[in-house]
Amino acid sequence: MKIKFWGVRGSIPAPGPDTCRVGGNTTCVEVTTGNGQRIIIDAGTGLRLLGMEVIKEQEPLPTTMLLTHSHMDHLSGFIFFPPAYSSKFSLSVYGNKMAQDVIQRDIYERRDNRYYPVSIDELQADIEFHPEFPLPLSVDNVLINKLNLNHPGSGFAFSFEQSGNKAVFMTDNELGLEYREGSSHEEFVNFCSDANVLIHDAQYLPSEIEAHKGWGHSTYEEVADLANEAGVPHILLCHHDPERSDDESDELLVEAREYCRKYKIDCDLAVEGQQLTI
Repeated sequence: MKIKFWGVRGSIPAPGPDTCRVGGNTTCVEVTTGNGQRIIIDAGTGLRLLGMEVIKEQEPLPTTMLLTHSHMDHLSGFIFFPPAYSSKFSLSVYGNKMAQDVIQRDIYERRDNRYYPVSIDELQADIEFHPEFPLPLSVDNVLINKLNLNHPGSGFAFSFEQSGNKAVFMTDNELGLEYREGSSHEEFVNFCSDANVLIHDAQYLPSEIEAHKGWGHSTYEEVADLANEAGVPHILLCHHDPERSDDESDELLVEAREYCRKYKIDCDLAVEGQQLTI
């Protein structure tokens, strides 16, 4: 099972010379199974770059897309995904129902050019939406489970398990607050238990989080504490604040690694273009 990051920025795209090393595209992550089947997490602006690679494939395998939640930084790349315009391509969409509704109502069902110059009738791919999420969802022997996020508007975290290995993707999640439709601290610990890696939102510094309570994001300290309780040896921090430059991200990583030393947890930033094997 391989993971590649195509977009790691939060809230809004942040292109420019100060963010080019970490990346300015919003959330899109590719999980590839042992047999080469593709699972896409979220349709942020990084999806365009992924699509430019996928469209080169002569005989693309069926693809599964998982949507965490309905905020536009996680959906705005969908109409810029080249395979969506190819009849050779098939896509099964699972995950947050509100996010699926947004794509279908505000993007997929448009029939005029008020928002986008290309007619949505040109979407030729076989795209199927699944409002129900089977637990677990199996894709090429990768078992996928979900858990409710602590985030305004709700959403899902996802875990991926295959051959005794496990990865957890949990972005737009506020570990410092419990939401009515969210999950408890104990549920987060259980969901992450014994994962090889935890990929988690750490948009804010500990010094910034108080001013952003209720915004649905976390700090590296909260992520490290969760990983320690869950027995996760490696964390990747993602959903980087759009105001945070590459140099400032490096400073955040230094602080995070220092904090993680007491737990003996490896800590890295999720960076656009980065790949890892689980």
